[in-house]
Amino acid sequence: MTKAKNLTSGSSVKWEVIKPNDHQTLSQKLKNYDSVIMSAGSGILHNHFIEKDSLPVQLVRGQSIEIQLSLSTDEKTSFVKNDAVLCGKYISPLPPLTRGNNPQVNTWQRYVIGATHEFKSTPLTASEVVEELRSRTYQLAPHLWDKGEVDKITNGVRMQSHRGAFGRMPIIGQYNSDATESELNHEHMWLYTGLSSRGLIYHGLFGRWLANAVLHDNEASLFEGFDWWRHKKEK
Repeated sequence: MTKAKNLTSGSSVKWEVIKPNDHQTLSQKLKNYDSVIMSAGSGILHNHFIEKDSLPVQLVRGQSIEIQLSLSTDEKTSFVKNDAVLCGKYISPLPPLTRGNNPQVNTWQRYVIGATHEFKSTPLTASEVVEELRSRTYQLAPHLWDKGEVDKITNGVRMQSHRGAFGRMPIIGQYNSDATESELNHEHMWLYTGLSSRGLIYHGLFGRWLANAVLHDNEASLFEGFDWWRHKKEK
C-alpha cells in the first residue's frame, strides 16, 4: 500500500491473503509494502504474530446459525427479507439459494442469526446454540423461526475489546511493535480490529477513516479518542 504523498497515476492498493507459518516469512512479505494494515480479527494473534497481552482484548467464541426459508409467491412480495437487524444479537440476509430449474418455485431465502458469546472452554452444543439464539431473537423475526429451518451452524472467535467509557470501541491506529511484544517490525503498520458484532454496521465507516489516515500518514485524522487502547495497555 502506497502513502498519499507518494501516490501517482500508476500507484495501487493491493489486498492479499497470506498464511505464513512463522514471523520471518511474514516480516519478509511485509517489506514489499509501504504500509500494512493488520485486520484479520483474532487471526492477528496466530502464531503470536502479535501478542494478546499487548492489546486490551479477550477472545470470545461465537456460534451462528444459518436458516433457510422457502417462500411462496405472495410471501416473497410481502415478507421483508433484505433488512439486517442488530439488537444485542443480529439477523442478516444471505444470498438466496435456488434449487432445481424453477427459481419461481424453488428459491430459498437464507439468513444468518448470531452470535453466541461463549467464555467457557467447552463450546455449546448445536441444540444449545439454536435454543439460545431463538430465545434472544424470536421477537425480532417470529416468522423466520416458525417457518424456517436451520441449515448449518458456523463458529469463530471474536477479538473483543475491553469495555470503556463509550462501550466497546474498535482497536484502530498505528501499531509500533517492539522486540518484547512481537518479532514483526514495519515502519508503517496499522491495526484494525476489535469491532466485535458492531462491525456488521460500522466496518465501512471506520474503514474509510482508517484508509484516509493511512494514505495521508496521519492517524490524528481519525476520530477523537481512537487511541484509547494504547492507554489501556499502559495501565
